[in-house]
Amino acid sequence: MSDQTDGSEHPTPTNGGQTSDSPTSDSSAPDSDMLKLGKQRRAQIMGQGFVDRAFAGDPEAFGADYQRFLTEYAWGAVWGRGGLTDRERHMVTLGILAALGRDRELEGHVRATANSGVSERDLSDVLHQVAIYAGVPAGLNGFNIAGRVLAERHAAQEQTEPGQD
Repeated sequence: MSDQTDGSEHPTPTNGGQTSDSPTSDSSAPDSDMLKLGKQRRAQIMGQGFVDRAFAGDPEAFGADYQRFLTEYAWGAVWGRGGLTDRERHMVTLGILAALGRDRELEGHVRATANSGVSERDLSDVLHQVAIYAGVPAGLNGFNIAGRVLAERHAAQEQTEPGQD
């Protein structure tokens, strides 16, 4: 792989558009240990269906390498660390997502509290902290999202439980 010059100071790549120091992604490479750990941890918290959907489709498609990156580093390297329990780590995550107004991600993580040991009381306490340290609107938005997700969860549980007469 050599670069040619086009008369300017910038090299003209001759390798399909990538300069020689550009990272490449080989989606056909076997899963690294960190990716395997990341998939395992992500499935434990978010559910196996979530992970399956994230990795469905063409591994060469735009964004597929981002799923691999996200899973290796967020879920393998960070969620795979010791020190905090899943419950503690998830409470930190919920607070950050609520404080930053990342509504879609917050909704998914509220849904996943069923897998991480975060109780409704824990979630309420986290959102109170958000309101004080990140602002009342952020806390209120978090409560609205959490309330909607928890109401859906309760409705689903009522449909699956036999009626008591």
